Amino acid sequence: MTDPAIHLMRGLQALADRQPRPRPFVDVTSLPWDQPEFSRHFLRTATRGAQYTQREIAFLQHCGVLAPDRQILDLACGGGRHSLAMARHGAEVTGLDVGPAAIASARRRAARAGLPVTFVQGDVRQLAFDAAFDAVTFLFGCFTEMTREDAQTCLNGVARSLRPGGRFVLDVFAPCFFAGLDGMQEWWVGRDFIAGRFPQLVLTEYFYYARPKTYARRDFICNANTGEIHAFGVSGQAYPLRDLSRMFEAAGLTPVLKCGDWDGSEAARDSELYIVVAQKQL
Repeated sequence: MTDPAIHLMRGLQALADRQPRPRPFVDVTSLPWDQPEFSRHFLRTATRGAQYTQREIAFLQHCGVLAPDRQILDLACGGGRHSLAMARHGAEVTGLDVGPAAIASARRRAARAGLPVTFVQGDVRQLAFDAAFDAVTFLFGCFTEMTREDAQTCLNGVARSLRPGGRFVLDVFAPCFFAGLDGMQEWWVGRDFIAGRFPQLVLTEYFYYARPKTYARRDFICNANTGEIHAFGVSGQAYPLRDLSRMFEAAGLTPVLKCGDWDGSEAARDSELYIVVAQKQL
């Protein structure tokens, strides 16, 4: 065998010896969002495309969140996909993300487009705004990737950030979505993913635990040249609608709309996506 083939075989052996079912928040914790190198790789290879933006923006307009001159805080803004779209509709937007590369990219995109969007690096669990916004959005973000305690802390911060009567929009994948992934494995070969650019064999696997409604995802990236294994993982907490409603109410946010898709259809028990619009109590 050639050296690369030997290295690859050793990498595959290491994958075969991996732990079979990880414990969420114990064996698998979180992705290194705040590390510049990972942030660059993730932004380049794993960001949702702009084809989703139009219907999401239409929903925000329909539910009274997005309007000209509305001051909006966009949490987990990534490269600014929603922030820039909302600014194009006349809103005054502040985008917040923990990823340094995401914020740098969003600022460059805003400058090229001539849009006066403010982008700041920060943690959604440490919001320090005081009644500064008419609306807050948290779209396709990491809400379920926090512990329940951290998620409640985030919601409390959202409520503080909103003016009385202000609205908050959150979308999360529902328990049905994660349950459908349990035990699934995906293998693929490529040259560019969250560990960097090199020939690689990638294994992604998913686990769901129904009673605590927790989940874990693991990505093992084997460098085909060296056999080195790059391991990434994320844990999360899935929420039924009733749990989300209780958490919102505890933060002083009253749910006013619960949808199962961006077309505005009503959320159901078997929905794979939940979109909740809540209003800060007066």
